[in-house]
Amino acid sequence: MSVAESLDRLCAAADDGRLDGLTRRHGITLLTVFGSALRTPERARDLDVAVSFPAGTHGLLALVGELADLTGSDDVDLLVLDGAPPTARFAGLVGARPLYEDSPGLFARTQMAAALEFYETAWLRDLDLQRMASS
Repeated sequence: MSVAESLDRLCAAADDGRLDGLTRRHGITLLTVFGSALRTPERARDLDVAVSFPAGTHGLLALVGELADLTGSDDVDLLVLDGAPPTARFAGLVGARPLYEDSPGLFARTQMAAALEFYETAWLRDLDLQRMASS
């Protein structure tokens, strides 16, 4: 199955409510798709999915398994937003498509916070690059 077809299946599950059951079972508060599957689905090699959990939630392998079943593909890459570095959070939220949020506005608030953190820490990434170049 192509990544485009897997994305279509995941979006259909969001539309018909099947994704809601998965998110509740796993304690997910936010789920997005991002990356090449959105930009160029016909050339994408995997389906990037980002999730946010409350503290202490476990069961990532079961979640990946259920996402694989739902999308019909083993090519699902999962990004856990909580505790991810600023660049990863930015990638998983800015330009992403939200498929589930457990409260209205959660995606927008989380997206804005990730963008702010990314831009506020850019000078640190630049400093690291300068140090590596001078080593």
